[in-house]
Amino acid sequence: MSDPVKGDYNSFEAFCKRPDPTDYPKGKNGKFQCPCCHHFTLGEVASYDICPVCFWEDDGTTGEHGFSPNGVSLEVAQINYQKFGASEERILKHVRPPRTEEIS
Repeated sequence: MSDPVKGDYNSFEAFCKRPDPTDYPKGKNGKFQCPCCHHFTLGEVASYDICPVCFWEDDGTTGEHGFSPNGVSLEVAQINYQKFGASEERILKHVRPPRTEEIS
């Protein structure tokens, strides 16, 4: 587990008051791009949607910090996705391959 105060946030209170991101790319399918696997699977930005392709829970943060519900940083999750197809190896049973409309 990472240090609970890390990255851009110097406290849990600062983390909770962070603005939600508004610049996620949107795909032709009308979905937003997952910051972990980069497929267009999210219905909303920063609404704690879980990507069905990599199982990343989009809490709206992209930096390293200890407050994410994911248990790993985005950077580690991206590496994990490249290695074995999920944000964490233990959740491989919950993911699926991207659909054609989710790729671009």
